[in-house]
Amino acid sequence: MPALVMLPAPKAPFVATRITCLPDQLGMKQEIPPEDAFVVTLHLVGVGHHELWVRGRPSVVRGYVPGAISIVDLRDEVASYLGSPLDALHFYMPRALVDAVTDAAGLARVSGIACTPGLVDPVMGNLGAAVLALLDGPRRASPAVSEHLAIAICAHLVHRFGNNAKADAAPSPTVRRLRRMH
Repeated sequence: MPALVMLPAPKAPFVATRITCLPDQLGMKQEIPPEDAFVVTLHLVGVGHHELWVRGRPSVVRGYVPGAISIVDLRDEVASYLGSPLDALHFYMPRALVDAVTDAAGLARVSGIACTPGLVDPVMGNLGAAVLALLDGPRRASPAVSEHLAIAICAHLVHRFGNNAKADAAPSPTVRRLRRMH
């Protein structure tokens, strides 16, 4: 599995991995140990049947179209069941990186990052295409390019899908400016 490991913040690696599961690799996957991080999946091809299991039970059972994303909070005990082949990008983001990005931008920290599973997000599709170019390219990009891409992905996810811990607080001028741009 090709992967890019980037370190845009001290001790907070951002990892982009292309995950491919062929028909002979289907079935229940090993549980992921809980940790304070998120995994975002960008489906590169359609998936007929996928199950996300949380705390030993199926939580989300569905298929995905190409370009669909899902976000999993790894603080829960999670595992996956693959009922059909998979070709996807997984983005691993520790909470320390999410906090570093919000702090650097002058934004309020978020309590979590979540979206409706299966949502097609064109921005993530384009950022994913940039990551694929780095993974599949003949030469690796410089660390600066990779780190900027990691920050862009994290910033987009925080801005678009972050759950603000202080939802009743007035947005900062930076947040208002970012919202007007989208």
